Amino acid sequence: MLLKKKNRRRKVIKYFFLTLLLFITSIVVYVSNINNFKREGTFQISKNTAPIEIHRDENGIPYIIAENKADAIRGQGFVTAQDRLFQIEYFRRLIKGQLASVIGTSMLQSDIKMRVLNITQNSKNSYKYLDDTTKNFLQWYCEGFNEYLNVAEDEFPFELGLLNIEPIPLTPLDILNIIHFIGLTHGKNLDDEILSLNLSTQIDWKNDLFPYNINPDRKKPLPLPIDSLSIGFSEKSNVMSSSQLPSYLVTPPEFGSNNWAISASKSKSGKVIVCNDPHLDARLLPGIFHPVGIFCPEFKSVGLSIPGVPGLIVGRNEYVAFGVTNAYGDSQDLFIEKTEGDYYFKNNDKLPMKIRKEIIQIKDSTNVEIQVRSTAQGPILSDFEIFGVKTKDIVSLRWSQALSKNKSLGIERALEAKNVFEFRDALMEIDNMFFNFVIGDVEGNIAHQTTGLVPIRSNGQGAKPQFPDQLINDFIPKKEMPHSINPKKGWVGTANHDTRPDDYPYYYSSHFSPNYRYTRIQEILNKSDTFDANDLWELILDCKNKQAELLTPLFVAALHKKEHTRDLAMILDEWNYTDTIDERGAAVYNVLYTILCSLILNDELPDELEESFWNNGYYWMQRIDDFIVSDHQFIDNTATPERESLEDLIIEAGIQTKDYLTKKIGKNQDKWTWSEIHTVYFASPLRQKGIGKSILGFEEFPKNGSNQTINRGGYNKTNDLNFETAWFSTFRMVADLNDNEKMIGSLSGGTSSRVFHPYYKSQLKTWKEEKWVPYWISKERVLEYSKFKLVLD
Repeated sequence: MLLKKKNRRRKVIKYFFLTLLLFITSIVVYVSNINNFKREGTFQISKNTAPIEIHRDENGIPYIIAENKADAIRGQGFVTAQDRLFQIEYFRRLIKGQLASVIGTSMLQSDIKMRVLNITQNSKNSYKYLDDTTKNFLQWYCEGFNEYLNVAEDEFPFELGLLNIEPIPLTPLDILNIIHFIGLTHGKNLDDEILSLNLSTQIDWKNDLFPYNINPDRKKPLPLPIDSLSIGFSEKSNVMSSSQLPSYLVTPPEFGSNNWAISASKSKSGKVIVCNDPHLDARLLPGIFHPVGIFCPEFKSVGLSIPGVPGLIVGRNEYVAFGVTNAYGDSQDLFIEKTEGDYYFKNNDKLPMKIRKEIIQIKDSTNVEIQVRSTAQGPILSDFEIFGVKTKDIVSLRWSQALSKNKSLGIERALEAKNVFEFRDALMEIDNMFFNFVIGDVEGNIAHQTTGLVPIRSNGQGAKPQFPDQLINDFIPKKEMPHSINPKKGWVGTANHDTRPDDYPYYYSSHFSPNYRYTRIQEILNKSDTFDANDLWELILDCKNKQAELLTPLFVAALHKKEHTRDLAMILDEWNYTDTIDERGAAVYNVLYTILCSLILNDELPDELEESFWNNGYYWMQRIDDFIVSDHQFIDNTATPERESLEDLIIEAGIQTKDYLTKKIGKNQDKWTWSEIHTVYFASPLRQKGIGKSILGFEEFPKNGSNQTINRGGYNKTNDLNFETAWFSTFRMVADLNDNEKMIGSLSGGTSSRVFHPYYKSQLKTWKEEKWVPYWISKERVLEYSKFKLVLD
């Protein structure tokens, strides 16, 4: 009897676990198919003139093979919709100021900002100037995108259903909206000018805080007046709570980056090599960029596109390779208006403001109506808290993107360029994106070229708010934008730094990166060595911190003076200035530098400006470094009667650094490695934190690099000393033009924005391991490595 009971219990347990296994298997099968899409077989579409083949490799990179250019671009539109429909629909609503209607009140401030800036009207204004060739190019992409909406409704990503978003046909104006929005993310002088205005009423030494930029290649000073922050007549106003700021499901793109190209004389292969690693906050999967190959009789190309925009922004064709960084061209001017009610004064004339009403729908709440006032310059920003103007001034915005009249976008011509000079001619047409392109071709030419529409200011200044009499007279001629062609040194490169050459006659911008990444690139490429693709891949992964090389000896000398901080001095003294995850010096240096910056300036900064100031690293970082090396008057704690020296502040920063690392990691200093406090995470926009995040793809691991290394591991300066990586090389690329079959690269995410799909983070493991995958330029290799073939018939 006892034996029968035991056998019965075993059967029950066995059946229970079999049932559980079947249940789990069913869930796995269901989840793996819930967000799938068709990769093999045929779709019947109507706009194409011949069948279009879409091949996907093991990483899900789509390669479009078409019999003509129009069908190739239609194919790109189709696969972009298939892979990134949720992402595009989200950004379309973000740009139009319609996110609150699908997400709720948390997006109200974002919607207000976008309604005031009115990107959609700028796009309408510029569209009418485009020629038929460009309009056709945009239309082909829209046709392919919309064909997907027509034939594949049963496989739409389920993310759309969760937010109750109904996809709508894409139009050429939607594409222009995205391009103009990219220009907005490039334009940081708007934030800088507002910060300068806010500082002008609340702090002495304003001129000393002005951004400090150095081009290491420049031998002569620029013949431009130095901007003064002495605006001086404003008064303080209300302060906006940070809790009112929007929190995005999909992070708006912000471009940093490194790029360089070496000539044949510096290349072991005897051919030009072009490298790029765009830096973005791409923590939300699958990332910003969409990898794609496009093949037709007119061109063969492979690289990265911006979802919703046809063509490529990074990559190569058979003849030319190209990469981008943000050039930070100043396309934005703030004006302080003299007003009386809803009237403003232009010279001696009193004129009525234009008033535009906008109704913002909010999910599960009451609609909000706003009134946007505008002068001849543009919209009044100071009426709305989201722009952060903390003075009582009436501030308007004039933006060059509202004034674009180009007949071409440039991107459509670049695909077919046969050499650097044709590619550069195409770049002359780009008005609304502010990139530093580096370009190399099979003929051995290399070049750097800046793009965008940058005003010539009548007073040579553009870094602070002006009075309305200081208007835009014209724009910098495109061929006079910062550039370099076949320099004697044998290479070109940019790292968001000031690239204006000697005697450059124009004010171009005041917002640039500290030049430490560029000086490291310069240090390596100026050597007499020759390089191959593997060497330059290793340079992309380089973690040498040139800022630390400059400042650490000062830190060590001071820390040695006190017994309590001597152990930190020893750690830093043994350090090789590399910010790799296994280095203790990297942890000590980055924490100490961050604390020291606060000790230098927090006593002077008003509390309500601290967050906006420290969030704008390019505004202050190289300036504070100059304070440190020059022992500036800011090196003091104004809260104490005596004047502290730099040594005093470094020692205090050292004491606080030890306290922080002890609390964060423990007393054992052997464990104080950079990996313990510097990580990067990747997550679904649907669930970034909390229970269930791992199911949706979350993973976290230590990250090499820092703010100032080529291998970027950028972090924001925060009060709670959070060193979590916020931006990094979202794509690594080396294109050796001696290789006719491929370029090499890795993407910090995947091809598809569909959670649960195998392409959701199909290259993340490769990126994490700092390896690469092939991006094929050879049609034969595309076919050889094709895992799936879909035909658009």
